[in-house]
Amino acid sequence: MQQTFCKDLVYDPLYRHEVKALPHEMELFQSKTLRRLKFLSHYGTASLYSSIMHSRLDHTIGVWSIIARFFPQDKELRLAALLHDIGHLPFSHAVEKTLGFNHHANTERMIREGEVNRILRKYGYNGERIIALLNSDTPLTNQTKFLGTDHFDSFLRDAYLVGSTTKKPGELLDAVRFNGNYIETDLETGLHILDAMVADHVSFLNPHAIAIDGLLSQAVLAYARYHEVELSFIEPLTNYELLYHLQTSECPYVSELVNVILWEPHRIAISEEAREGALQVDVKKVYDKEVLVGGKEITLWSAEAVCKLEQVRALQKSYYISYDIEKKP
Repeated sequence: MQQTFCKDLVYDPLYRHEVKALPHEMELFQSKTLRRLKFLSHYGTASLYSSIMHSRLDHTIGVWSIIARFFPQDKELRLAALLHDIGHLPFSHAVEKTLGFNHHANTERMIREGEVNRILRKYGYNGERIIALLNSDTPLTNQTKFLGTDHFDSFLRDAYLVGSTTKKPGELLDAVRFNGNYIETDLETGLHILDAMVADHVSFLNPHAIAIDGLLSQAVLAYARYHEVELSFIEPLTNYELLYHLQTSECPYVSELVNVILWEPHRIAISEEAREGALQVDVKKVYDKEVLVGGKEITLWSAEAVCKLEQVRALQKSYYISYDIEKKP
């Protein structure tokens, strides 16, 4: 699903709304930094074995369009929404924690340096103010248990493309409002949003996705050691560029891992029980966000909402990954 640009108008087909972009926003959309996000899968390595192919740019435009719709005059918040994911690595979160990266820190560095900073300064914006917004509780994102725009778009976008929503995202968006920094709605809509949250987590935390995340991390580590390069070499790459590096490596172990990831994922064995020699991959973080209903947490109104949040939290577990050494005929 792609957004359509027409001069200064941006149409998001997920929500079926059109937003007028400001001149500095259009220049950022046309920058290499933002264009790179088109070649990073929002769905991580799950995009390698599923039909779900939407990008970080799709998500970014969705988040920006919601902020622009509800807060049209807050130009700095709109900029924060537009730039909030520019520091992501190839395949988004797939290798970030395992290899010791932090896309938030990368984002801050890219706002302070290079073409993004040049564009901001050209139009009189201070990058430090945008970074401060990214590190504060705002309608874009927050460190509380309540839902902001960033996760709202992720839940609805992913769940819709998985085929797990019973109401269209545009209908759900029409039914929400902001109570301060947090999304508020009626009980029925809130439960639909939580359904999307559950579907999203169940899908992107699918054991096969977790397994491929782990194997990709091992391939990147092995590549860096064999070719004697810093792990940071992957930071500016797109999905395709990273796969090219790995596929053209002369390291046999890297070649074997890439072959399994791309062409023979059926060889991967996954268990929740520890096995000798297996790679342990841990799911330590979930996005168990609450919607406000009548100014209060939805879980105070609905036992069903409590169960949905518990479903998401139950996905925090460890998996043990291995694969057959000998190829099957």
